[in-house]
Amino acid sequence: MRRVPRQRFDAELLDAPLSDLDLLAANFRDMAAVNRYLGGNMAILRRVAHWIEELPPKYVPTILDIATGAADGPKVLTHWAATHGRTVRMVASDIEHNIIQLASRTLRNAPVVLVQHDALAMPFADRAIDIVTCTLALHHFTHDAAVILLREMVRVARVGVIVSDLRRCWGGYWGARLLALGPFHELSKHDGPLSVLRAYTRDEAQALLQIAGIDGTAYAEPVFRLSLEIAEHTRVIEVK
Repeated sequence: MRRVPRQRFDAELLDAPLSDLDLLAANFRDMAAVNRYLGGNMAILRRVAHWIEELPPKYVPTILDIATGAADGPKVLTHWAATHGRTVRMVASDIEHNIIQLASRTLRNAPVVLVQHDALAMPFADRAIDIVTCTLALHHFTHDAAVILLREMVRVARVGVIVSDLRRCWGGYWGARLLALGPFHELSKHDGPLSVLRAYTRDEAQALLQIAGIDGTAYAEPVFRLSLEIAEHTRVIEVK
């Protein structure tokens, strides 16, 4: 048996345009439940909170969440900011109009700006964003596209970039197969195991950073997670 499953890039159902918002909502509820189990949002929050706490107290950082889905990550981050006396400008983006519609519906009155754009060609100037986050989306990008994505995130970031995703391994794959037997939507049951097979190992993720020419670190996290961290320590922020 191979040390890790062979990587595959079969199309996930979620990658196709879906006009049924209720179908999308059901899928994203399943993803949110799995993400809570994996601890992806909390991993993002810990790093973002650390970066924000290192900034001047009066500085209002801009945070961009790429491929936001139902915008669970931005909700967690804005709640943290509100409960810790920090003001942030939260932006959430996705390429699909229907997903932006769903995010708008689930965010309700949360202070999050929604923007539709291609993550591989972001409509932001260099260093226009302080912190860029990306959760459970890297595996949707093939090798070449992932390199472009990482370069784009670093290009627009002033403080740092944090990516959290699945990590391809046998434990993650069989765990996804078992979860697919549970009370999940059919879309989630199809895409779950395939998402693990599309995901990157720590070494592969580190290689993506190297190919992209980025000084960052990939980590193999607990519960079959992967994270990539790029901190722009030299970019000093001042408040006038």
